[in-house]
Amino acid sequence: MISLILKENTKHLHDQTEARFNSQRIFEGTFTREDYENLLQYNYLFLLNFEKPVFDLISEDSSQKMNLDKRVKLPLVTQDVQFMNIERSKAIAVPQIKNEAEALGILYVMEGSTLGGNMIAKQLSKHPDFKEVSFGYFRCYGENTGSFWKNFKSVLDEVVTPEKHGDCIAGSVKAYQFLLSLAN
Repeated sequence: MISLILKENTKHLHDQTEARFNSQRIFEGTFTREDYENLLQYNYLFLLNFEKPVFDLISEDSSQKMNLDKRVKLPLVTQDVQFMNIERSKAIAVPQIKNEAEALGILYVMEGSTLGGNMIAKQLSKHPDFKEVSFGYFRCYGENTGSFWKNFKSVLDEVVTPEKHGDCIAGSVKAYQFLLSLAN
């Protein structure tokens, strides 16, 4: 199952990304507003550059099975960026996405970040510095986060056949490398 293979093959990149974004500080209670603004900016740039090209490569059948139209996050992160008064960056030249399997690998990173987003919002909302923050992007699926993730993995495992595993992994690697390049 490609969802397990992706998890195993990209764990080091996931861990590097969490470290680079100071994620441990969220749970230590030392995550600052500046850290949060940077995190929002990184997610904004990621979605600005990848959401449309990725969604455009997902087949109609896969799109319907995973309710892709309900997974659009760019407007939510844009609202949060505007609320926090963060200057919005322009799109950056990103590597070409060559097929649906690669797009699904990138979407794996996008959807996986939604799981973490729920925990981020829950932790940060406990701190006085974040009382007025709505966390619209990080709470995008609300109570449906778990079921959306399970649905996505199910479609991913069905669509990405063994001969397409390499492309799917390459897509996830591209996504993580892009995120890591932002936090330098």
